[in-house]
Amino acid sequence: MMKKLNIVILAFLFVLGSLLTSTGSVVANSELDNVKDKLSDLEEEQGNVNEKQDNISEKANETKEKIEENEEEQAETESQMASLDQELTDIQEQLRTKEKEMKENEEAIKKNEAEIKKLEEEIKVLKKRIEKREQLLTKRLRAMQQSGGDVKYLEVLMGAQNFGDLIDRASAVTTIMDQDKDILDKHMADKKLLEEKKVEVEERKKELEQQKQKLEDQKQELEAIKAELDAKLAEKKELMEELEVQNEQLHKHKMELEEEQAILSNQEASIQQAIQNAKENRAQIKAEIERQKELERQRQAASEDESSSNNSSASASASSSSASASVSLPSASGKFIRPASGSVTSEFGARWGGSHPGIDIGGNGRPVVAAASGTVLRSYYSSSYGNVVFLTHYINGQVYTTVYAHMQNRNVSTGQSVSQGTTLGLMGSTGNSTGPHLHFEIHEGPWNASKTNAVNPRNHVNF
Repeated sequence: MMKKLNIVILAFLFVLGSLLTSTGSVVANSELDNVKDKLSDLEEEQGNVNEKQDNISEKANETKEKIEENEEEQAETESQMASLDQELTDIQEQLRTKEKEMKENEEAIKKNEAEIKKLEEEIKVLKKRIEKREQLLTKRLRAMQQSGGDVKYLEVLMGAQNFGDLIDRASAVTTIMDQDKDILDKHMADKKLLEEKKVEVEERKKELEQQKQKLEDQKQELEAIKAELDAKLAEKKELMEELEVQNEQLHKHKMELEEEQAILSNQEASIQQAIQNAKENRAQIKAEIERQKELERQRQAASEDESSSNNSSASASASSSSASASVSLPSASGKFIRPASGSVTSEFGARWGGSHPGIDIGGNGRPVVAAASGTVLRSYYSSSYGNVVFLTHYINGQVYTTVYAHMQNRNVSTGQSVSQGTTLGLMGSTGNSTGPHLHFEIHEGPWNASKTNAVNPRNHVNF
């Protein structure tokens, strides 16, 4: 634009020179004034253009600074999100521990109450037995007082007709005296036991009061933990609003490049491990089938020694069928199982202008299990997936990958071999998640960043 303006100025100067040469000074002065006016206008326009260019450059710089500032804020907020998710995981673990302690304390209270009830019943029985024995001893004492006590025993001995009779009478008197002593000893033992049981009941009642007070304290602690959990969830919601992450973006599950590279680098080793585990599993199954067949052959041989050939043949046929039916392949040979209980809250496929590569199952704190036997491809915290576990499976010659995201915690580590039904963690709301749920994916083949191998989990799992 400056170049064009300079050309225009030169043109006017040329015209000005021509006018001065061909006309008089009056006309020249008039034209000169016009040229000066136009030149002034052009200079003003050039100034406006320069000012606009400066404004545009300034706005461009401001926009760039805002973008960089926004990216820094997002990075900081995402860091806060990761820290907050860890706090949520810790609080939820405290919650589970406290609930477990309360359950154990409640069971201890019930057990203590049952023991107290049992002791009180035993005390009632002891009191009745002591009371009954006291009545008997009272009668015996009264009889002895009336008969003169030991003199009566002497009369019994002196009344003996001969030496043998004396021995018999002396033995009878000794037995009676021993019985009296035994009754008295038992009476004293029961009274002592009664006192001991009364003391034990009092101690158990004190212990029961302490347990009940502890339970009340635990309930208050539990409420405090729940309140802290609610506060942290509200804080996370505010962070999500700060990031202005909409549902459409939330379910795209975008990853950082480093995450993708880490998963891809682990994948080959994970596949090889899954294949090796599957081969070993098949070898064990074959060995078991052969063992069952050998046992059946031995049973058939024994049966043939005891029965006719016709009956033996029929028995062998039936037993063979039974043996074949008794040996079945494990679940890893085919079907996936449900990874968690709960209702499906979001299906696989197109959604909100994007693509949802899995199924969402609503719930919080429920166990998340391996849908099939396999190898842990990766277990880590992701800014998008939260606490997530990737599993590699090798089933009937086909590689599969399953993904379990947004969990509260993770119970398995990278490289670990897991069986179908192994608990991987608990359902939660970590990462880019607006509420507690499990995000579950199945990929027919290796996992890739564009998720071209993702299929509807309903193709393999009955929900």
